[in-house]
Amino acid sequence: AKYRVLETRGNFNNHIGVPLTILSMEENAEVLVVEMGANHEREIELLASIARPEIGVITNIGPGHLEYFGSLEGVARAKSELLRALPSGGRAVLPADSEFLETLTGSTEAGVVTFGFSEGADWRIEITGKSDTGGYSFELGGADMETGIPGRYHLLNIAASAAAASCIGLDPGEVAEAVRRFRPVDKRGITYRVDDIVFVNDSYNSNPLSLRSSIEGFMEMPVSGRRWLVLGDMLELGEASEELHRQLGEICGRAGVYGLITMGEQTVFISREAAGSSKAPEKISHFVNMDKLCHFLNRFLESGDAVLVKGSRNMGMWRVIDGIEKLRETSRERVS
Repeated sequence: AKYRVLETRGNFNNHIGVPLTILSMEENAEVLVVEMGANHEREIELLASIARPEIGVITNIGPGHLEYFGSLEGVARAKSELLRALPSGGRAVLPADSEFLETLTGSTEAGVVTFGFSEGADWRIEITGKSDTGGYSFELGGADMETGIPGRYHLLNIAASAAAASCIGLDPGEVAEAVRRFRPVDKRGITYRVDDIVFVNDSYNSNPLSLRSSIEGFMEMPVSGRRWLVLGDMLELGEASEELHRQLGEICGRAGVYGLITMGEQTVFISREAAGSSKAPEKISHFVNMDKLCHFLNRFLESGDAVLVKGSRNMGMWRVIDGIEKLRETSRERVS
């Protein structure tokens, strides 16, 4: 590595986790990468006053925590608190494809660097091919790069990282090498094999944008058997929750998966909506008990099948993989 780096671990992204991350920094650390989470206004403002960032990265403006932010405009306002905290000599790394780009740009005195698929992006992603694993080869910043991880949204994360890295002197070639070596972290897209069944553990959190993106990536994976979606509630969506779950149900219904298993109070709307699709999954079932869900799923899983597991963190959907391991009396093997 070019720099000695400390980054946020796990979900240490709030008013307790951010100070703990900073206090754990060793004297010889050169770069601190801090994730800032929020579900209320002014929370990022507080975290930014503690961390005092010089570079701020906003990956997207999506419908998360709408129960408290009220709207996408509210999400944009909250994330703009990070941008307002940046010094005039700092850098704001922003999504060029976002409808809120102008709003975000106007919220900061720092220099702006953009990323995305748009022609005007400073760090523009140009896909040049696909890999056997469902990943991509692409050009970014004048360098050829490749990743074995499926999903176009991963390319946006890579571009955001590349743009931020360029602000501290890394060149595109160094970024390409880091991308090649990258592997997903806990509960954020790690792929496991349990008894010749593939599980994608994306259970760290869920909202309408991230779930849609995860399904798209999952459908790009090469799979020898059938595909299953095992989904938990997307929490903190407020009055829009039922409608947003129904919208995701439409997506699940036409995705082309064999099975859809849902868990919780709100995902029942996903199952109901999916059931009405002309391409409805052959197996659809809803549960409020994790043990019963695991027994049902285990009964129908076959060799070669693939399962995407996702839900808001408080739903604990990673327990699905734990349950299948227990029922089959075997241990998971990490694939990627």
